[in-house]
Amino acid sequence: MLTPQLRPCLKKRFLRLALILPLFSTPLLAQVQPTEKASVLDFVNQQVAEQLLNQTKAMSNPELIKAQADYTRAMYQALINSGFSQEEALKIVVAMASKDD
Repeated sequence: MLTPQLRPCLKKRFLRLALILPLFSTPLLAQVQPTEKASVLDFVNQQVAEQLLNQTKAMSNPELIKAQADYTRAMYQALINSGFSQEEALKIVVAMASKDD
């Protein structure tokens, strides 16, 4: 099972892959004929689409969603227990959640 701490890590890794993959495919594309370029791009697009689908399925796991909700609630309570007001704690939790997206 994925923990809430792994969610940002997975997103960062996926983003890095999405940013790095074109760097490796560009030299590859320079060596192939124009008709073959479309085939290579289709393959790369298919692989990225498959990775996105798998990531979405993994992030949709009900156990993971509950763990994320529990983590968010615990963070909110911890902020209040540390002396933040409810409004301040809510703003911090919202900022943390939007940072992950």
